[in-house]
Amino acid sequence: MNCSDFTILIADDNLSLLDIYDKSLSAEGYRLILVETDTNALAELGKSPIDLLIIDHTVLTILPFVELNHPKLPVIVVSGNYEGLMKDYEKKGFANVKAFYLKPESMNVIKLKIREVLKIEDL
Repeated sequence: MNCSDFTILIADDNLSLLDIYDKSLSAEGYRLILVETDTNALAELGKSPIDLLIIDHTVLTILPFVELNHPKLPVIVVSGNYEGLMKDYEKKGFANVKAFYLKPESMNVIKLKIREVLKIEDL
C-alpha cells in the first residue's frame, strides 16, 4: 500500500501546526483532513472513512467516542501539555492510542510512526 491509499484526520487547535502537518504529510501523498476542534473532528469521523487519527490534547475528549464508535481506528496523540498525560490515558484503557509524543516532536519521528501504524512498507 502507498501513502496515497490512506486518509488521516488531524485535529489540533494550533493553525501553525496544522500547516506543518499539511505540508509535510501531503508531500508524502497522504489524504488529509485538518480540523481545529473536537466538534469538527467528530463531524469528520461521521462523514468519511478515516485510517488514522492524530490529535492534540485539546481534543482528547473525543477518545471515548472513537473507542466506542470506531474501535479499530488507530490514534496518535501529540501534545504539549505534560508528560504524565499518556499514563493517565493508558489507565483509562484507550487501546486505540498507538503513540504519544510531546511537542515539539520531529515530523520525521511522527512520519515513521504513521508508516508503522498504517503498515506502510519503506520504499
